[in-house]
Amino acid sequence: MAEYFIPIAVITFLIIINGFFVAAEFAIAAAPRTRVAQMAEAGSVPAQRVLVILRTPDLLNRYISTAQVGITIASLGLGSYGEHAIAEWFIGPLEHLGWVGDALAHSAATVISVALLTYLHVVIGEMVPKTLALQSAAKAAVRLSPMMAMAELVFRPLTLILNWIGAAILRLAGLPEADAAAKLISSEELAYIVEESSVSGLLDPEEQLYLENVLDFHDRMVGQVMTPRTRMVALPINADFATNMRTVIEQPHSRYPVFAESRDDIVGILHVKDLARRVTLNEQEFDLRSILREPVFVPETLSLEDMLNEFRHRHIQVAVVVDEYGGTAGIVTLEDLAEELIGEIQDEFDHEIAPFSELDARTLRVRGDLLLDEITQHYDIDFDDVEAETVGGLIMEQLGHVAEPGERAEYQGLTFDVESIDGLAVETAIIGLPEEKGEETSAASTHDEATADAASEEAPDTPTT
Repeated sequence: MAEYFIPIAVITFLIIINGFFVAAEFAIAAAPRTRVAQMAEAGSVPAQRVLVILRTPDLLNRYISTAQVGITIASLGLGSYGEHAIAEWFIGPLEHLGWVGDALAHSAATVISVALLTYLHVVIGEMVPKTLALQSAAKAAVRLSPMMAMAELVFRPLTLILNWIGAAILRLAGLPEADAAAKLISSEELAYIVEESSVSGLLDPEEQLYLENVLDFHDRMVGQVMTPRTRMVALPINADFATNMRTVIEQPHSRYPVFAESRDDIVGILHVKDLARRVTLNEQEFDLRSILREPVFVPETLSLEDMLNEFRHRHIQVAVVVDEYGGTAGIVTLEDLAEELIGEIQDEFDHEIAPFSELDARTLRVRGDLLLDEITQHYDIDFDDVEAETVGGLIMEQLGHVAEPGERAEYQGLTFDVESIDGLAVETAIIGLPEEKGEETSAASTHDEATADAASEEAPDTPTT
């Protein structure tokens, strides 16, 4: 009995050791840093150590190297000891069969032992611990870290030598060493995580939209979100007080660009608070220049991220946007940037048309200046091969001329009906979304059934005998 007990105990021990290092390697590789940080903040000392390892590339590399050395030693021990021990169990019974020679018995016993060890090693020593570790990677990494700390001390000389040799081979081959940034998650991966979380029900659509807006924020430019020149409310500096006050009352805003000869010559920004101070002092005759604030000019291509930094550092909330020729393209405000993150903001003085509204499941009413990216976010429609950035621009691009009310443009199954125009620009349009395949099939089958029913009703009764 002892001849079986000791080999079984040794083989079991080596499989457990192998499984321990496999679990430790997969757990540390898959452990979410945020979850480990939460455990560390709760006071878990092992979690604090794991967090340091995850944040330090050298420590993480040493940790994984220790696990790999442990797996290698356990696997070699299992192969060298276990194969011989198990083969001995089968040689005698095979030889007693009589029709099997000694050489064939040894070969068959070796094949059986290798097959049995491979099964035990792969299933119990690899797959089971890997699965268990991945099910709760953060907890597994924290629980296994104290024993891994001891293993690191034991294997440290060996891991240092092996890491040095590995780094030398990479340098000789001209290959880059592991970069700490490689473990970081890119914005594209974050967007995929957000989408998958929404599909699985962990995020509601509004939360998904907020997160996607944040991820897209640095890719957007001022020219995409500004109030264009044609819709910009500006005050002429040479107009009389009553004229400018009428504009302020009829089109209330907190800040107005003020121009001299034309809108391409912005000379300052008027804040209504500065104007109100003069009004309360009954000063109706004063030089408007005396209360203007210095305008800040930015290019259309400035990113929203950089624009936000400009607003913060200069303590302003409005900037004049210039095009590549130096003319005024429009103005951008802090509110414009906020709306890119949380959606349209309308106060009690805003009477603008909503950017888009659903008339029914397949029909939208949209503003002409609505970015095509906004439609893509909500309805997963691509406009990659379109030069235009707005709905109005797309309509004119497809029509090939200035749009008129009632005209229709089509693009990849979508219909764009011009509802109203403002000057030469599309003010509102009705978008007809394409029917999904399931809806088309259902509609077709319903039509066929209706046709069949109508035919049967019109057919004369057939006499029976």
